[in-house]
Amino acid sequence: MIDLDAVSRTRLWEHNQAIARWTRLSGSTEERHAAEYAADQLRGFGLATRILTHDAFISLPLSASLRLVRPQPLEISCITHSMGIPTPREGVAAELVYAGPGMLDDYVRAGAAGKMALVEGRATPQHAVNATRAGALGLICISGRHAHEMCCSPIWGNPSADTVAGLPRVHLLSVPKADGEALRGLCQRGRVEVQFTAAVRSAWTKTPIVLADLSPGHPEAEAGMFVLFSGHLDGWYAGAMDNGSANAAMLEVTRLLALHRERLRRGVRVAMWSGHSHGRYSSSTWYADTHWFDLADHCLAHVNIDSVGAMDADEFVTNSMPETAGLGVWAVRQAAGATLIPKRVGRNSDQSFLGIGIPSILGSVSHQADGTLGWWWHTPHDTLDKIDPERLLRDAKIFVRTLERLLTDPVLPLDYEASARDVRQSLEALAKDVGGAFDLGPAVAAAATLEEQCTHLARVASAATPSQARTLNACLVSLGRILIPATYTARGQYAHDPALETEFLPTLRHARRLAGLAPDSDEARLAGVDLVRGRNAIVDALRRAQRRVESCLAELGRTG
Repeated sequence: MIDLDAVSRTRLWEHNQAIARWTRLSGSTEERHAAEYAADQLRGFGLATRILTHDAFISLPLSASLRLVRPQPLEISCITHSMGIPTPREGVAAELVYAGPGMLDDYVRAGAAGKMALVEGRATPQHAVNATRAGALGLICISGRHAHEMCCSPIWGNPSADTVAGLPRVHLLSVPKADGEALRGLCQRGRVEVQFTAAVRSAWTKTPIVLADLSPGHPEAEAGMFVLFSGHLDGWYAGAMDNGSANAAMLEVTRLLALHRERLRRGVRVAMWSGHSHGRYSSSTWYADTHWFDLADHCLAHVNIDSVGAMDADEFVTNSMPETAGLGVWAVRQAAGATLIPKRVGRNSDQSFLGIGIPSILGSVSHQADGTLGWWWHTPHDTLDKIDPERLLRDAKIFVRTLERLLTDPVLPLDYEASARDVRQSLEALAKDVGGAFDLGPAVAAAATLEEQCTHLARVASAATPSQARTLNACLVSLGRILIPATYTARGQYAHDPALETEFLPTLRHARRLAGLAPDSDEARLAGVDLVRGRNAIVDALRRAQRRVESCLAELGRTG
């Protein structure tokens, strides 16, 4: 195993300092400087490195103002948001109403149509979607200790001809929590009127992606196969934590892997994205779309990294899937002596590869005691004083261990027995909730059969010979390609679901609602159409996965 003492605290800190020199807005000159710095470092480690440039729809918030007009004049600090619509230079006057948590019903109760709505929580794509649907003029979001910069597009990646209508059609502002609470009190006591401005520049922009490949040097290397190690390079303000610390860790972890190239059975592809913060994951989505076949044929796993090494960040929680969670738990225990809580990967963190079926692990790993990344996240206060060099060193070691296993284990450390069990349990829970309103029995049975087969496959893998490992790995990759699109996406392999939180098994998302509908209602019949199709997709994927496991076991001569 790689000696974790070889991870350099000094190099990590130097990289973090270097990258945090630049305000890395997507498509900016300063972001390009950071990209060139990272590329130079990666070339120095011996990686084949290039900077790709592509068109991205980037939205940069420029300035905003908010003035209370009624009941008394008052200037209030605020920011506007990426993907919000700008106001005329002279601003807009409007009534402000309080719409609570900002659900659609809240806007109706508040009479928010044509007015500004004050809502709880930081600005999100879901807030922007709900406000647009409700016909509100715009939003004022009650943010945290400081107002957090956010990108509020619900479109994952660049808008297309089919999705562009989903861009927000509202003005978007955020205020610090204390100011927001004061506004809430005024709204609850009587009529409130405000005057505001919002300057936002949204346009197609040339943005960079740093790509670097480290080829494997093991005598039994799997030619062409690689693990994607990615994190975004763009950010807000200095972005020392988000994502400068992660960029520093990427460079140091890659340096160490390059020193052990002769042990690597698979390659590493390092990717530093633009457009994460200002284009709703535009670079990773563009890369997934334009390099779809290369990724589908050769990418074994996606290791993401984001916002590591912050002061006081000792709660370990991260993105994962059941097939990767065990690896993450092991790596955190090995490198940090701590317990990781793995959570199902959601619609965040450049997860642009679910449609292709690439297993994903990690992202942000260390959090504050309150579960956040820190009060300074996405604010001008994300500066180097928020980074703890010792915690940065600790977190980098977690990624060393994770990548080392993925790159050197003869059999890939992917647990599809856990994945199949998770699908079965999720389907059983859904079937219990839906009762007799819809039959999920065929899906539950198919998942149970796959779970049994994957249990057998795991036993075979635990005693696999080197000659069997390649066959097993091909099977594990195939299982991801089959199961992940079917269980994590609604739009399937070639498109991208919206940047809105969704439940596992999204093609069955209407099931729980169906249980509460009258069977002969239009709503129930409409939901039933979608559910039959969704069940077909799930059962088909499970059966294809069964056949893939059967063929693998038959090839290995271990079917009994």
